[in-house]
Amino acid sequence: MTPIKLIVAHNLATLRKKEGLTQSELAAKFNYSDKAVSKWEHAETMPDLDTLDRLCQFYGVSLADLVTEGGIEDSDESRRKTRLSNGTKIAIAALSSMVVWLLAVLVFYVLNLINAENASNYHNWMVFLWAVPATSIVLLIFNGIWGRALWRTILIFILIWSGCACVYLQLGQLMPGGRGWELWAVFLIGIPPSIASVLWFILSTRVERRNQKQIGGR
Repeated sequence: MTPIKLIVAHNLATLRKKEGLTQSELAAKFNYSDKAVSKWEHAETMPDLDTLDRLCQFYGVSLADLVTEGGIEDSDESRRKTRLSNGTKIAIAALSSMVVWLLAVLVFYVLNLINAENASNYHNWMVFLWAVPATSIVLLIFNGIWGRALWRTILIFILIWSGCACVYLQLGQLMPGGRGWELWAVFLIGIPPSIASVLWFILSTRVERRNQKQIGGR
């Protein structure tokens, strides 16, 4: 069995080279000398547990990967599989969105049958407009599982303003005497949540960058 000190030394050297860092550059990030890093990678000494944990965070691997023979290679393979599955994630989200539009077509068809003799059935096309915010909700659900803050913010914007537009158009067509078209103030409802979503995005982005700097600067 390979001594754990040799395993850690090999894995640390492998990770550093993959990041394209010299021993001096890595040492500067962790406030160590390049000689200390050299000793780690030649199995002369081992970093303490706190430093090992910080190294794992910096490289994006687990402590188990770092102390296991072949653990870094297994971790790389796992990440490759995860990246390959991104296409599957997009396909699932797209298919789920298509279900919304299929339902919209079915509802439109049913409404046309019901209102075949009603002159107001020209309002039925509104179901396709309502499908836009409905699709945004579906994509937001998947974004909450797999997505990123930027796409979340974009989808929230689409949901808010397409929802406001649908409400305005629906009221304009349904309320007698054209009174619904006077309710343009419905768009004002979308301003506060839009501002909130932008602030949320800025805050979450800053927190993420600060955490990355803390990990990289240790």
